Amino acid sequence: MNRPRVLIVDDTPENIRILMAHLKGTCDLLAATSGAKALDFARAHPRPDLLLLDVLMPGMDGYEVCRLLKDDPETRTIPIIFVTGLNDVGDEERGLRLGAVDYITKPFHAELVRARVHNQLELKRHRDHLESEVERRTQELLAAESARQRLQAELDVASRLQQSMLPARLFADHRGLGCRLATYLQAARAVGGDLFDYFFLDKRSLFFLLGDVSDKGVPAALFMVRVRTLVRTWGPRSSDPASLLRLLNEELCQENPACMFVTMICGLLSLDTGTILLARGGHEHPVLVGPGPVSQSLEFEGGPALGLTEEAEFSNQILQLKPGQSLVFYTDGVTEACDSGNQQYGEERLLERLRTLSNHASAEIVSELRNSLEAFVGNAEPSDDITLLILQGYQSV
Repeated sequence: MNRPRVLIVDDTPENIRILMAHLKGTCDLLAATSGAKALDFARAHPRPDLLLLDVLMPGMDGYEVCRLLKDDPETRTIPIIFVTGLNDVGDEERGLRLGAVDYITKPFHAELVRARVHNQLELKRHRDHLESEVERRTQELLAAESARQRLQAELDVASRLQQSMLPARLFADHRGLGCRLATYLQAARAVGGDLFDYFFLDKRSLFFLLGDVSDKGVPAALFMVRVRTLVRTWGPRSSDPASLLRLLNEELCQENPACMFVTMICGLLSLDTGTILLARGGHEHPVLVGPGPVSQSLEFEGGPALGLTEEAEFSNQILQLKPGQSLVFYTDGVTEACDSGNQQYGEERLLERLRTLSNHASAEIVSELRNSLEAFVGNAEPSDDITLLILQGYQSV
């Protein structure tokens, strides 16, 4: 560790000699016999850690030297102890007002000189350490903020890429095709694990599905991409929803060291007849809405979540969607959404809200449910991804 440097400034060599004798061995000592030389030493590198500055000197006195050092940003933090034979309180007040930290009076008392120099050097050492720590911590915070901004930028890109993998419009209203379909997805974080999809097997057969990957964030998003890729690979080759779930489950069980899984419900709608084949893998039951103020959960048997058991079996449920009816599919982020008091939105609240929306168009139902959820959650932190898919009643075309 480098020893502190003390600059003694006095036009009388005998005073310099005495002070050096008193401080010998405690620090590295420099000497200047004029104010001009003192400024040169103070501005050179390495700078002194303390000045013992004589007040009365010819030409440039100690007060002027002190003023110039304190006006310079490079030297203003160097502590200055005035050395004087003056005993006037006004002189001391003037020096302290200019920025001096202490006074040493002549004739010198060795122990007093060493004590006052030691105290000021310790104070400067602690101040320098504190400034160094503040600088280090500031740089760490700046680096952390820069890293956070880079990560956020990457997550924003990932979010856009993930959204681009879903059907182009989150709110879709397919008129003239025998149905109306509306969707909504809101990830709890930048990226999430919920997904929906729909595509035509032929001109009159619409395949649709909704899924919820275990966990949230980046791991769920990556698994969601895998699921969606498999859906688009196997979906067009599947004859019915149960067959698709079996194929997806077999593939997801392969090379799945993290033991992640996805709950899913999927269906195949005949646009000519309004008949729907539904298959479910560990997912929430859909809700049938209307006609009139009626909403009920459609409970039917299904298989387990996909990705856990390779031998899992799935079955189809046949449903006839009547004119004026809507099927509401949702992930558990809807019913498990919590307000600031940690109370859940719940299935009963969902059913009650849907009873008031039975005569609304699919996109309006999605919009009203979204508003209801946002009003319920308020300022509470999102706890899970939220996804809705609403298939509305068969219409003649």
